[in-house]
This record gives sequence, structure tokens and C-alpha cells, in this order.
Amino acid sequence: MLLKKILFYLLAAFTLLIPAFYNGYPLVYSDTGSYIFSGMDLVIPEHRTIMYGLFIRFFSLSFSLWLVVFMQSLMVSYVLWHITKAVNKNISKRLFLVIMALFSGFTGLGWYSSQIMPDIFTVTAICTLFLLALKSDYKVYQKIIFSVFLIFSINAHFSNYLIVVLIILGLFIISRTKFIPKAKQELSFLLPTIIIAVSILTGSLVNYAVGRTFKMNQGSHVFLMGKMLDSGVLKSFLDDKCKDENYVLCQCKDSLPNTSRELLWDPKSPLYKNGGWEGSQQSFNKIIGDIFTSPKHLALFTYNATFSSIIQLFQNDVGSGLVSTWYKDPTSPPYGAISKHFPFELNQYKQSRQNGNLWDQGLDFTFINYINNILLVLSSVFLFFIFTSKSKRESIDIHTHLIVITLLLGVLVNAIVAGSLANVYDRLQCRISWTIIFCVVLILLSKKEYLTNKVESFLARK
Repeated sequence: MLLKKILFYLLAAFTLLIPAFYNGYPLVYSDTGSYIFSGMDLVIPEHRTIMYGLFIRFFSLSFSLWLVVFMQSLMVSYVLWHITKAVNKNISKRLFLVIMALFSGFTGLGWYSSQIMPDIFTVTAICTLFLLALKSDYKVYQKIIFSVFLIFSINAHFSNYLIVVLIILGLFIISRTKFIPKAKQELSFLLPTIIIAVSILTGSLVNYAVGRTFKMNQGSHVFLMGKMLDSGVLKSFLDDKCKDENYVLCQCKDSLPNTSRELLWDPKSPLYKNGGWEGSQQSFNKIIGDIFTSPKHLALFTYNATFSSIIQLFQNDVGSGLVSTWYKDPTSPPYGAISKHFPFELNQYKQSRQNGNLWDQGLDFTFINYINNILLVLSSVFLFFIFTSKSKRESIDIHTHLIVITLLLGVLVNAIVAGSLANVYDRLQCRISWTIIFCVVLILLSKKEYLTNKVESFLARK
């Protein structure tokens, strides 16, 4: 029995690695090199969490990045299996593997679990948060696993801190309304709230152990300043206030970078002329603080954040940032990190489809995005009709109802956090938007017996 269970989880993990197998090597992104260097060299990045870097260090065994994507795929499949079991306890393992295979190839699920990037852990954070909140008969060891997964997932990416807090607040409010009858009896928020607090403490302790600092994020002021730049709020603020206040950016208010990308990464940008990521903290925080206390500019920021969040909901193309000739350039961070720490795999990396392989085949996401976008539209329409009809909504069992609401809340909160505080970008939304399609599958699985009986009854009449 134990052997069969282990074999099932291994198969599920390999199923989520279909894109990596197709590529010929784990997929990389421009930030991959930074995560590898941070973990392998034990250096806290100025603008990222080190937790995912430590994940790479520990599970790669300093030998192979295949072990990293395998482990994160194993974690994702384990969590999704328990989410699915909460909807239908009798679902067959074969059916689950088929579902995972289809999602792996034609949605963002597999393409994110196959990347050396922490983005996939936004979904595991949301799902384990729900599993810990659900009043169910999980064994102690399962709750421990969910808790460990949640602690790591929250710390894997800075955005996950805010996302899980907003989701648990949203669930708490929803459970106190009549939207989902009996929701209050099915959920308990004590354990997940404790684990969230432990997660924040864990992140601080890990930072101190590695870099002798309890500070979680050393670059939040830079990213937020970039958002102010992109939204036009920064230019408006400087135009209005520089005549009375000598802010550090007043001297370049008429020659600001065009985009946040230039501000963050161009060595000639005002950021690097004013102390870089660490040295600019006090001067940048002064500007940001005054923007938020200025009614006019706070209103401008809120206006932009609202529309950016809405726009972010529609950024769902699979493969954003994965197609680039830059990755095979020895000067690119992914190439440099792999050549330094995983030299045994360098040829495999260079011969992956992402780098053109030996036959210049490359990666093409046209068909995948065609399928993914159609499924997203159809799923959204399906869910709209379900939740705008009281009778249809109430026909869904309570566990399925709560899971679907949690996942949809996650999609919305992710768009708000990314759109308001970061860039409007497909990569940040596609990492979670596939759960919209997954919600439809969960609803259908919850009614599997009912639908099967209907089909058999129809065939019998024929």
C-alpha cells in the first residue's frame, strides 16, 4: 500500500515535468541566476528572498537542477491531490494523473512547476492555507506537511506574504456572510493564522542565520518606486513638490527613466547614482511616504492601482519571458550560475529547446496559449453562470464551494498585489490563472456520480 502511494506521487511529479522533458532541461527565467547564486553562495539578494535559493541548494544536492524541479513538482502534485480529494474522496488516481497531464501541457501549471523559479509556490501557499483552515480529519503528519509547505511557500516569494494575509482575511469575511451557508462551521482560522505568523518569523530567522539581518525585504522601496514611476505618480509628485522640498530625485525629475525596468536594472539610472538598492532606502522611502500622505497623489496611485489590477487579470499568456536568445549568452545570469554551480549540466542546458537545441527548434507557445485562453474564457463563463444563480450555487457541496471561492479569491488577490505593487505582466498572473480552469474541473468532479448516472440513464433510454 505504501509502495503504491509512493509510486503514485512520483508519477504525479513526473507528470508535472512534461514541459521540462519537452524542453530538454528545467526552464529558466532571467531571475533564475540570482536565485541559484543566492542559495549556492549563501548571499541574501538585495531584491529577493533567499528561501528559494536555499531550496535549490538543498534539493539540488549541488549536483542537478532536475532534482529541484522534481521536488517542487512533487510538492505541487501532493497539495493538488489533497485539494481534489477534498472535493471527491473516491476519485481514481488514474483520472487525477490524466488531469494533471493535460494541465501540465496546456496551462501554466506544468510550465511553472518545470521552472527554476518560485512562482509555482503562490498556488501551494493558497492551497495549503485552505487545507489547514478546513475542518477535516487530516492526520497529524498531514497537517505538519501542510504547515511546512505553507511556511516555505510564503517565504519563497515576497508577494506571497501579502497574498496569504489578504486571502485569509477575505475568507474570514466571506465565512461571516450568507454567501456560503455553513462556511463558518467548516473553517477554522486559528492554525493557518499561527502558521502565517511562524512563516514571517522563520523568514527573519533564516535571513539572520545567513546574513546577520532580521530584515525580510531589502528592496521593497525600489520596487514600489518603480511602480510609482510606471504609473506616472512619481513625475506628478516631483513636479508639484520639488519647488518646496529637495528630494533626491528632484535633480532628474525631467529625465527620469522611461520604465521601472530601466530604473531597477540600468546601471546609469538614478537608483545607482543614489546609493543603489541598499543606500537608497532612506531617500526613496521619504518620497514614497510623502506620496502616500499627499491626498492628490494617493488618489492618483489608487486610480492607477485599480486599473492595473483589472488589466493584470487579463495577462495570462503561458511562456512569458521564457523565449529569449539571451539565455544561451555566457553573460546571462542563468548561464553563469549553471556553468559555475552545475557545470556537469551545462551542455544539456545549452542544448535545450529554450536555447535553440541542436536543430534550432526553440519553444513556441502559440498553440498552447490558444488552448489555454479558450479554456480560461469558457471556464470563466461557466463559473459566472454557476455563481450568479442561487440554485446552481447552492447545489455545489460545501467543500467544493469553499475551495473554488478560495482559488478564485487567490486569482483576484494576486492580480491586485501584482498590479498595485509590481508590474502588469503575464508571468505574474499566469502562475495562478490556470486555477480558474481547475475550479471547473473540481466542480465537475464533485458531481461525478451525478453526471455518470445522468449519462447512463440517457444511454439506457436510447
